Amino acid sequence: MYGSVLKVSLVFAVISVISCQDFTEEQRKKIIQNRQDCIQETKVNPELIEKADQGEFIDDQALKCFTKCFYLKAGFVNDEGEVQKDVVEAKLPPQADKKKALEIVDKCAVKGKDACETVYLIHKCYFEHTHPDLPAKAEEEKKA
Repeated sequence: MYGSVLKVSLVFAVISVISCQDFTEEQRKKIIQNRQDCIQETKVNPELIEKADQGEFIDDQALKCFTKCFYLKAGFVNDEGEVQKDVVEAKLPPQADKKKALEIVDKCAVKGKDACETVYLIHKCYFEHTHPDLPAKAEEEKKA
């Protein structure tokens, strides 16, 4: 369970992939705590999170609200699901390709029917831009 959190964190996917950043122990603990808190708050099935970590995004309201909760705790979105671009930019590590990261942020400025869906769609877009091969692999595995 914790391996996938460290491997692909919902909030830090775009940052870690672009910068190849390794998280500090303190950051890992915070990610794990936020994940657990959001699971409890939203009652999401953790298996859906695991699937999303591999590029299989299920249309599930609890998963959508989990994603919003997680991004909100990181400060990347507000209660309405709007990306706080200044916070995202401020949290990018020095070695990150900031221009590329912010281009992805701009490309992924989408709006859903509510705040949960908006953040879910934003995350899905980030994921697709930073892990272009994973959704295809997940689809191939389903067919096998």
